[in-house]
Amino acid sequence: MKKFFLFAAALMTGSAVMADTESYVAAIDASTMASVFPVEEITSGSSVVSFGTANMDVLAVGGATPKTILADGTVTEWNAISWQPKNTNLQDVKDGLETPYFFYVLGTGNPCVDMGVEEIIRDGKPTGEYRATYVYYGPEDGDNYKNEMPMQGLYYKFTPKVDGTLKIQVWSNKGNRNTYVVEESSKQPVAYTAEGYINGQNEQKEAVINGETVTYNAKKYLTAEEIQDIHNAAKVNEEGVDTAPYVIGAGNQPFWGYLFVQVEAGKTYWLFQDSSQIGFGGYEFTFAGGEQPQVNYTYYTLTFPEVKESYADGDFSMVITDNNGKFTVDENKQYFGNETSYEQFTTRLKTGGKSSSNSFITVNIPVAGKLQIMARSASSSSVRALVVTQNEAEIYNGLLDESNVEVEIEGAAKKVFKVHETNVEAGTADITYPDGAINFYCVRLAVPEGAGIESIVNDVVANGAIFNLRGQRVNEMTPGQIYIVNGKKVIR
Repeated sequence: MKKFFLFAAALMTGSAVMADTESYVAAIDASTMASVFPVEEITSGSSVVSFGTANMDVLAVGGATPKTILADGTVTEWNAISWQPKNTNLQDVKDGLETPYFFYVLGTGNPCVDMGVEEIIRDGKPTGEYRATYVYYGPEDGDNYKNEMPMQGLYYKFTPKVDGTLKIQVWSNKGNRNTYVVEESSKQPVAYTAEGYINGQNEQKEAVINGETVTYNAKKYLTAEEIQDIHNAAKVNEEGVDTAPYVIGAGNQPFWGYLFVQVEAGKTYWLFQDSSQIGFGGYEFTFAGGEQPQVNYTYYTLTFPEVKESYADGDFSMVITDNNGKFTVDENKQYFGNETSYEQFTTRLKTGGKSSSNSFITVNIPVAGKLQIMARSASSSSVRALVVTQNEAEIYNGLLDESNVEVEIEGAAKKVFKVHETNVEAGTADITYPDGAINFYCVRLAVPEGAGIESIVNDVVANGAIFNLRGQRVNEMTPGQIYIVNGKKVIR
């Protein structure tokens, strides 16, 4: 089962223009990793995770290396696949001095285009044991290289929906390895610039701690021009030929930083290193055309003034499964949105515990749109996951962390919390909270104008067909339950 994760979705207002920059920040701690980058066997030796933002689709593929392989190339056991949170401090760690870190996710597997097998020889004698051999990507065919895309190992695929500039946060431990961004259809590398930190390139800084001036070392942020100068001095020969055009810097030190790539709508770009693993810290995508076309939405909004079994706005509805009787409602004022667009809610629906077969929420979605959820963890000291599942696939898995956005409202600084948003199809979707209790302030469906709920629902459930509030067709109605018949909610 493939999993999809959408992040960094902006709050959409009634008549909205999409911003010209969107970003995704990679997971940075173990709890986030568990929910966002699950190790899921999709095909032999691979773990696949899909995520992205409104105008960029991303596929992360992590691979395994064979642990046991037979003479005919059959892999009988794979080494473990993993996605691990990593970080590097960008300056000396000193008491009283805030230390910045560079965060990234590191997967497993060497990206290879083909895999073979060879017998292990010890002391000049065959052992009857075998190990894998690899053929890696190259811009053209050569010794141990082939101009084909990786079929296994660690790589990332980016597919933009509009032209723009893609800024990718990366970590490269093997500075002497080629770092490629390859356009899929041509199988050729595209040009990029790099800026950031190279190990050993430091500068001294000063700070006042407890009234005393202290000196400390910090990694120097290098511009694209400075990194290119370092590269040219090490890799361009006397004839002016670049002997390693896809190596960042001099190629003898680790690199933490950013790659800048011009990308075209509809094309797919692969990021990987040959014979090594590249760390991924997220991306920022800036649209080449600036503002994008205006999209107008009709909103169907559910808030929670009291505890009920179901809530509805038109044909958009939400049903609570609370067999343990833990759901409650109380007054609590919070703001949701972003720095420039936010709204206040005054009551919250408290789940009283984590989700289970006895505790979950189902939303009935009569027409495709954007599902927006305003929610917080019930504990300010505990980051908890919010999961949306539709058609047996997770379409959203995000964290309810504390807000780091404050705005001045009525003369006071107020926190503004993130709106969790994902695209949904017509039908039903389940909302779960597997890590612990959370509080809901609002659940909303945003439908593009022209996709009216009433007309579509009537088309779907015409001719007297009976559906329950989970979107399942049933033959008869149970007394006391709510059903949808010919686009109308009825109770037996």
